[in-house]
Amino acid sequence: MARSPKQEIAPDDIVSEGPAIKRLEEALQLPLPQRDDFWKISLPSTSRFSGKKIFKVFQKELPEDEIIALRKEAAQSPGKTMAQLQKLKKMHPYNPNLLMLSAICTHGINMNSSNPSAMFGALKQANKDAASALIFDGMSLYNFENFFRLYHLLLERYKRQFDKLSREFRGDKAALARAKMEFGSSMLDLLTDEMVKGRAVVGHLKKKIMANAYAHGINFERIERAAQSIEAGKPKEPVGYFTANETISFTYAFGVAAAKVPLLHPLVDRLMDAIPSLTSALAIRKVSIQSVRHFSLFRIAEAEKNEERMRRVAKVIFQENHSAMLKMENQPVNQPFEADPYLNLGLITYKCEGLFQPAEQAKMVATALTAAETLVRKDQTKTKAFTEAAQAHVRRLSSMTRETAAFER
Repeated sequence: MARSPKQEIAPDDIVSEGPAIKRLEEALQLPLPQRDDFWKISLPSTSRFSGKKIFKVFQKELPEDEIIALRKEAAQSPGKTMAQLQKLKKMHPYNPNLLMLSAICTHGINMNSSNPSAMFGALKQANKDAASALIFDGMSLYNFENFFRLYHLLLERYKRQFDKLSREFRGDKAALARAKMEFGSSMLDLLTDEMVKGRAVVGHLKKKIMANAYAHGINFERIERAAQSIEAGKPKEPVGYFTANETISFTYAFGVAAAKVPLLHPLVDRLMDAIPSLTSALAIRKVSIQSVRHFSLFRIAEAEKNEERMRRVAKVIFQENHSAMLKMENQPVNQPFEADPYLNLGLITYKCEGLFQPAEQAKMVATALTAAETLVRKDQTKTKAFTEAAQAHVRRLSSMTRETAAFER
C-alpha cells in the first residue's frame, strides 16, 4: 500500500533484534541530504588570511614526481601508502593531491571488508576526502573521475543492502520497515540518477582534454585570470595548462557536475565566488550552474514531500532564471547555457503545479510561456537545437493556462 504524501517516516521506532534488523539499521544509515552531517564539508577558518591567500598556504606544492609515485603506490599497496600519507598530511593538511590519495587508500584498504558497518564507514570517509580534494582547489579530471567512482560505489553498496532486505521484510509486522526502505530506496534512486548525470558530464569532458593534461587542475586563481583574459579580448591566452576559453569551459562543466551532488555543493559556492560576472556569458553560466544545484535540491524536497521547501526552492529557481532572461533581452541564443534560463522557467513552473495560489501560479505560467515563445524566435543554432524543447514547453504551459481558466470559471 502506498504511503500517504503527508505521512512522515519515524526515524527511531525499529526496536526488534536479529541479523536482518541489524542490516536494516545499517542500510537506513544512508545519509539523507538536508538531514545528515555527511553532506557538510566546512571550509577551514579564514580568520587569519583572505580567502585567496589561505588556500595558497594550504596548497604548498609537493614535487610532481612524488605525487606520481604515490598514485602508483596507492593503487598497489594502499595500506603502506596510507602510512606515508598520514605523515605528509600533518605538514600539508589541505593539499588536494594528498586528500584524494587518502580517499583512494581508504577504499583500497576496506574494499573487501566483511563488516558492513566498517565498509560503509570507510566508503563515507573516502567520499568526504575525495570531495574535500575538489573543494580545496583540486579540480582536475583525475580527481573528478576518482570522486565519482567512489560516490558510485557508496550508492551501489546501499542499493545492494536495500535489495537484499526488501526480500526479507514481508508481512504486516514488517510494514514500517518496508515503509522506511521505500523512502530510503526512493532517495537512493534520486541520488543515483543525479550522480549518473554528473558523471556523464565529466565523461564528456574527458574526450576534450588531452591525455597529458588529465591530472592537471584548474584552480580558483586561474579561473579569475581566465575571465579577465576573455574580457580583455584574449580568449586563447594560456592560463596554466589550458587557454582562457578552455579554462572557463571546463570550469562550467565541472560546476554542472558538482551541482548534481550534495556533497560537492561547497565547491559550487566557491565557484560562484571565483567566477566574476564580467561578461553576460559568465553571468549566465553562473545562473545555469546554480539552477542545476537548485533543481537537485527541489527533487530532494519533492522526495521528502516537503512542500514548504519545494516552494522556497522553486521561487529561487524562477527568480534567478527570470533575471537572467531579462539580461539576455537583446542577445541571440547559441549555447545550451544561454537557453537554460528560458527552459528552466517552464520546467520549474509545471514541476510545482499546485504548490502556489492560483493567481501566483497564473503569473508564473504567463512568464514561462513568454520565455518559451521567445526562445523559439531567438534560437540561432543551425539545427534549431532548442526549438523543439521550447515548443514542448509552449504546449504544456498553454494546457496549464486553459486548465487555470476553466478552474476560475
